Parts: sequence; structure tokens; C-alpha cells
Amino acid sequence: MCGKASVSHLSWKEIFAWANSLTPPEHLPPDPASRVNVSPSRLRRKSDPDSMEWETLPAVMADNGLDVPTEATWPFLPHWSGGRLPMMKDGRLLSTANARLRREAEPFAPTFMTAWNRDRRAVVFVSWFYEFDRRVHPQVPWAVFPLDRPFWAMAGLASFSKGDDGVPRPSVAIITVEPNEVLTSVGHHRSPALLPDPGAVRTWLRGDRNAALELLHAADNETMGVEEVPMGIKIPGNENIELPPTLAQRKNAP
Repeated sequence: MCGKASVSHLSWKEIFAWANSLTPPEHLPPDPASRVNVSPSRLRRKSDPDSMEWETLPAVMADNGLDVPTEATWPFLPHWSGGRLPMMKDGRLLSTANARLRREAEPFAPTFMTAWNRDRRAVVFVSWFYEFDRRVHPQVPWAVFPLDRPFWAMAGLASFSKGDDGVPRPSVAIITVEPNEVLTSVGHHRSPALLPDPGAVRTWLRGDRNAALELLHAADNETMGVEEVPMGIKIPGNENIELPPTLAQRKNAP
């Protein structure tokens, strides 16, 4: 799965320079805020709706002839949720941060099939993501970063919900697939669907569904690095993290 990520000094100009198969709008929005500890949106106090802490991830979505950059709410808010975190009938929150790829029957759970059938696809960009080793207690956090590109491009599904002002806003789920050997070695059983190159990014956004599904598989082992990070990363919103040198260099790179 992908339950935490870093958005560390990403710029739309650099994203579109790498994803050069895309066509950006004439004017780019402000760059995403730099954060090393992004969790899905959450209620700080379950009994208090006003304690909602909304989180976003940078994403690109196809819109007619352009590929539009946006800050998309994370997690995915189904159309029936009224712009709020989705709840099950028994009152529990429905987890929609990730959309697990199914290899049989329909490719995703019913919650995500409207987005899939309407070709509401997105590419989510993060500097790196975090996974937790479930073989040990307490679970050890690992940062997972790319070795052959400046950031990860993740395949996602999008939904649009109207805010209090009536303006539709996007939200995203990150698609997950089986892990590669690197993720298995740190005790994890799922992986974000990582798009390897600009051509794959364009195909995911604009290709037919069969071509898009062909892109959803584990990343090559040699493209992925891992570093253990402090336990403080488990605290949602905690930015006071002493990153290992490999990540600190990436964070401070111009």
C-alpha cells in the first residue's frame, strides 16, 4: 500500500520537464508545498467534524488537449460521500487512500469503478513514499525512493466533489499492485503502481483501458532504493524528522 509520502521541493516546471510527453497549460499553478510527512486526510478528533485535517498530493489529470496540474485531496472521495471522508454503514471510515488492482473480474473495488469506467485517471507525483515492516513490532518505517528519476510518478484514480462553495475539487487514490523484491525485503506486501517513464505517464492518462492496465505492475528492483527513517514519521503531520543523508541530500537539492 502507500499510506505516507514526501512532497519535497517538487516544482511543476521540473515535473513537466521530466514528463515531456504531456502538454501543460500556458500558466502553471504555484508549486506544491514542501512536506516530508504527508498522510491521507483525517479527523484529529473523531467526535469533532471541525477537526478535519485535509491533505493533498500533486497530481496531473487530462482535460481535453491539456494535462492539468492540481493539488488533489488524498484520499479518494467517492461521489456519494458528499465531499467528506467516506463512511461505511456501520459508521466506520472506508479506506480509500489506495485502490488495489484486482487480477480477476473487475480491476478495482466497486468504490473506484465509476472513476475507472469514466477514464478518470491521474498521475500522482511524490519525492518518495514510506512503507512499514510488518514482520516486527513496532513496525520499522522505510523511505522508498527512485534511483533512476527525480521523483515517483504513481498511477491513480480521481473523483470530483463539490466543496462548500460549490466548486468541484479532485481527490485521488493511488493504485497498488504486488511488490517487487526490494519492498518484500523490508516486509511489505503491496506497492504503488509506479510509472517508469514519460511515455507510460501519457499512456496512463490518455491511452485505452487495456493499454493502461498493462502498465500496472511492480517496479524494477534496480530502480528502487530504501532507507530506514525515524519512528517519528508515524505521527501524522510531524515534520520534525531527521532524515538519513540520502534523503536529506534529495530534500536540500536545488
